Amino acid sequence: MKYPGYTSGNIVLTEGFWYPFRVHNLIQLQDDAWYFVLRDINGLKHFLPAEYYQDYQIKPGDDISCKIDKINCTGRIHLEPRHPYYTEGEIYDFEIVKITNSDDGLSVIVKEMGGRHLEILPEGHTDEDLKAKKIVCCRVISIKKGTLILELV
Repeated sequence: MKYPGYTSGNIVLTEGFWYPFRVHNLIQLQDDAWYFVLRDINGLKHFLPAEYYQDYQIKPGDDISCKIDKINCTGRIHLEPRHPYYTEGEIYDFEIVKITNSDDGLSVIVKEMGGRHLEILPEGHTDEDLKAKKIVCCRVISIKKGTLILELV
């Protein structure tokens, strides 16, 4: 979907593309949540929930790059800032924290650079394979709300 802004002649923002944004402010709204106020290349303001991006070191005055993750039917733009350590599609090493094998299947918990623990469902791998390892290689499939979606390679 494309979003031309509120007036004609503005630069069209398109889903899946990256654009520069200026961090204008950090405010708390009526829902008691904190939001970054970002200004796009058209001068329009957008809210970015701060809770998901605490590890990103974003502060007012910064210029950041955000992907237009989604434009909904009302024209609201959902942004995903560029991750400070990881890039979608790239492969990285992750430390294994825990391996569990339950009725739901095999699950691997890994730790990312920011210290956050992430769960991977290692299709095609056995627990014997993984228990001998301390580090696994994973591809970053996507990043949503600051959280990595990983695939074991």
